[in-house]
Amino acid sequence: MARPDYYDAPECDTHQEKGAPKFCKKSEPGEGTERSCAYDGARVVLMPVTDVIHLVHGPIACAGNSWDNRGARSSGSQLYRRGFTMEMLENDVVFGGEKKLYRAILDLAERYPEARAIFVYATCVTAMTGDDIEAVCKAAQEFINKDFCSGQGGDEEATQAYAEVRRGASDGANAGMDEKPPLRVPVPVIPVNTPGFIGDKNIGNRLAGEILFKRVIGTAEPPILGEYPINLIGEYNIAGDLWGMQPLFDRLGIQILSCFSGDAKFEELRYAHRAKLNVIICSKSLTNLAKKMQKNYGMPYLEESFYGMTDTAKALRDIARELDDAVGGLEKRIMQDRVERLLEEEEAKCRERISPYRARLEGKRAVLFTGGVKTWSMVNALRELGVEILAAGTQNSTLEDFYRMKSLMHKDARIIEDTSTAGLLGVMREKMPDLIVAGGKTKFLALKTKTPFLDINHGRSHPYAGYEGMVTFAKQLDLTVNNPIWPVLNRPAPWEKEGGIAAEAEQAASHAEAFLAEDISASRVAVSTKKATVNPQKNSPALGATLAYLGIDSMLGLLHGAQGCSTFIRLQLSRHFKESIPLNCTAMSEDTAIFGGWENLKKGLKRVIEKFHPAVVGVMTSGLTETMGDDVRSAIVHFRKENPDHDAVPVVWASTPDYCGSLQEGYAAAVEGILCSLAEGGETIPGQVNLIPGAHLTPADVEELKELVESFGLVPLTVPDISNAVDGHIDAEVSPLATGGIPVSEIPKAGRSLATIYVGDSLAKAAVALRERFGIPAYGFTSVTGLSEVDRLMATLSEISGRPVPEKHLRWRSRLMDAMVDSHYQFGTKKVALALEADHLKALSRFLDGMGCEITAALSATRTRGLDSLPSGNVFVGDLEDLETAGKGADLLVANSNGRQAAAKLGIKAHLRAGLPVFDRLGAHQKVWVGYRGTLNLVFEVANLFQANANEAQKLAHN
Repeated sequence: MARPDYYDAPECDTHQEKGAPKFCKKSEPGEGTERSCAYDGARVVLMPVTDVIHLVHGPIACAGNSWDNRGARSSGSQLYRRGFTMEMLENDVVFGGEKKLYRAILDLAERYPEARAIFVYATCVTAMTGDDIEAVCKAAQEFINKDFCSGQGGDEEATQAYAEVRRGASDGANAGMDEKPPLRVPVPVIPVNTPGFIGDKNIGNRLAGEILFKRVIGTAEPPILGEYPINLIGEYNIAGDLWGMQPLFDRLGIQILSCFSGDAKFEELRYAHRAKLNVIICSKSLTNLAKKMQKNYGMPYLEESFYGMTDTAKALRDIARELDDAVGGLEKRIMQDRVERLLEEEEAKCRERISPYRARLEGKRAVLFTGGVKTWSMVNALRELGVEILAAGTQNSTLEDFYRMKSLMHKDARIIEDTSTAGLLGVMREKMPDLIVAGGKTKFLALKTKTPFLDINHGRSHPYAGYEGMVTFAKQLDLTVNNPIWPVLNRPAPWEKEGGIAAEAEQAASHAEAFLAEDISASRVAVSTKKATVNPQKNSPALGATLAYLGIDSMLGLLHGAQGCSTFIRLQLSRHFKESIPLNCTAMSEDTAIFGGWENLKKGLKRVIEKFHPAVVGVMTSGLTETMGDDVRSAIVHFRKENPDHDAVPVVWASTPDYCGSLQEGYAAAVEGILCSLAEGGETIPGQVNLIPGAHLTPADVEELKELVESFGLVPLTVPDISNAVDGHIDAEVSPLATGGIPVSEIPKAGRSLATIYVGDSLAKAAVALRERFGIPAYGFTSVTGLSEVDRLMATLSEISGRPVPEKHLRWRSRLMDAMVDSHYQFGTKKVALALEADHLKALSRFLDGMGCEITAALSATRTRGLDSLPSGNVFVGDLEDLETAGKGADLLVANSNGRQAAAKLGIKAHLRAGLPVFDRLGAHQKVWVGYRGTLNLVFEVANLFQANANEAQKLAHN
């Protein structure tokens, strides 16, 4: 891959400043998951450009874990919210992805003619394999826009690249591609060479600015140029912040010519060079862009903030002064006079509106921790509301910001240098704040300590910029701090008071062989042949492995890869479970990616063992390290030899490259690794059974299964056990290690159980491995949701234990049957489309079919055994864009939260959130859909969705 010259820009120097606090310094192996990578930084800057295709050239992890997860709003096109990715697979990594990328660009340009440009993002894997996205983008752009080139073709390099790639694309696999896509305007295809391993998020921000400067700005002229045009830089319109500032500029007669890049159209960015002033909102993301525009276009710039009345007034006054100077000289105070009149009016109204909130917030004490410049911006806003800052910190700032924050706060206020989970917990315990104002990754950590929390970063729902935003900010703070739940949560529990607890009281056995023997070479399941995946439903295998590791108490998950991968995994799991997720990584850099990550892995293992003292370390690989060919097994062996004092800490390894499988495959690989590494043989323990729950089960599902097994007098050894790990109990210990799962000391007993019960076909190999090694019978269940499926589980438990089915289960069975009778009117003849991981898809599609629904489409994330038997004539492997076609006519959509786009496009009101992630509904991890009781819950939930949808349809028809 050609190295762009802007990699060597002085603004991208990663030299660490001497004396910088810990948060200013580079991540070390074994750390780094609090920060993100260069790819993510570029994505933050460019993704808010609304009418552009953002195509990620890499395996599933980079896009699959991160698409549509920021709160940047658009007043027009929603194209930027679609998740375009190449979803590189193993063969693409081996043979190269240039041809596939070229075809995908042409295909997407044809299918999305509304796109005004295509940004193509390099990732760690494709950078390592050497894919030349520069040449591919040039060739693709020339072909797409050949009618606009006046027959000239372009420069010699582009023409040569075009010819080379076209020869490859015409080998028969791309028949018909020579026909010109029906486009109306030229479409630039812009490479974004910012793979994650080259640096942190700030580096990616800056490189994105370089790309905009070199390839976009100055390529068009504005249709209308006002007297006072400005650009906003580093404003991403999170939750509509830009729209809170726009009315102020409109009243002053100031034209926002271009915004980088909130609510931005590509065309608007092209004529940004005609503004008279650049106003930087986020000072550390795109300052390099403002400096280059100053040098090349003579355009001055200011660094301002619009959070709080003080900073908003200062920003408007500074902008007015610069504009007066640019237009008519400082002696003409036209704009400055306008600003003073506006401030006099707006400040008085704002103070009056926030006064009730200030009265209740006065004297409250806060810890402030955000992702960047907002930390020192918010200090003033909080002080204006009477809130005292006890401590403040950030993950992405520099030494300059360190001193700036310090100067704004009380002399006794603390700067948070250690941004790890342990460091933040230490600050909370020391300072005992009344509230925490921070970003979403800190949210669940704060709530674990029963501390009120306000999200200030990209995941928030409310705009806080300008005077209107200040009122909203005050209101949200008041609702957070003075919510009546906090006194209730802090009262003693009933059992902590005297007298408080007075009122409280054969087919399965052959399942694995049948499943593993299935030949899928002639499967009827179709696999999508699209050139690019759009809105992926997959998650990365490493995310699945992380989930499995969370179910082992005191286990430390260590991802061998670039730090952005682990950041995305933590964010995805935090959004779903509403928990702080522990995960470390080996923080692969550009050097280690080139020369090998063997030593990085050994250093990472040594660091995490010495720093965190885990009971066991779970290593998982990424697409980057698998592509490099790192021999993880040998590295672990050598680590053992070099560090004999760490022999007491087991190290488990799972191969989880991004280009092989999805979440459930990574989870199954980790479970198999745990059992094969730690289980030991010996005399059978009476009554003990192994319980291996699938990746699709919630913590509450796992707890229900354990109780079902126990009710037969059996002792379940659950591996992994997430029922006490990510189940949401507020008194859970927050730690850099997994907490609450099965103790490591119990896992060796798995080789001495009298039976193994697994739920989910993907775990058949793990169960068979125990049987082959220790002779333990394996009983498998595709599903334990639905009357027949639970009947089979009950019969199997009865056989293993020699006991009859307990009376309480018979009662729940009767209740379930009654519920099925009561609800069958809602289910009958309803059409359902599902898009889920394979194990989950099998369970829910069979349940809905058994209730009388028609399964019109069943989309699996991956191609696995067992899909042929699904009760649908339309079973295939695809993405959520496919759902937008396959789901036509459906009454119910079953998918994770990312399926909401398809539901909206299809006009489907009933959307049952299932799978991972579920982030737009509360309580997903507490749902029980297994056993008789869980099936009853599901029956009622789906019936109520159908019923509500029917009622709404009736109202519309009546009106």
